[in-house]
Amino acid sequence: MTKTMIHPKEILPGRSYSVAEAARYLGVHRCTVYDYIRMYPERLHTETKAPGEFVSIRGKQLIAFKAAGLPKRGRKRMSDKQLPQTV
Repeated sequence: MTKTMIHPKEILPGRSYSVAEAARYLGVHRCTVYDYIRMYPERLHTETKAPGEFVSIRGKQLIAFKAAGLPKRGRKRMSDKQLPQTV
């Protein structure tokens, strides 16, 4: 089974999407989508039917989140950190 990219025009504002579908639409990994949900709960509201069940996100929120610009994420480099001063 091949995974296909979800075209932006195929995202329907009224439909709910799984985390995997949201990740394909946003072009990030599933774990990154979970991070976005934790970091930006006001921008990505999730829907679950019961605790422990699958998380879903409304298409309207995905479209708005992508239009607002994805947060910059990436590996932390030593050059980004302040190195301790040696005496």
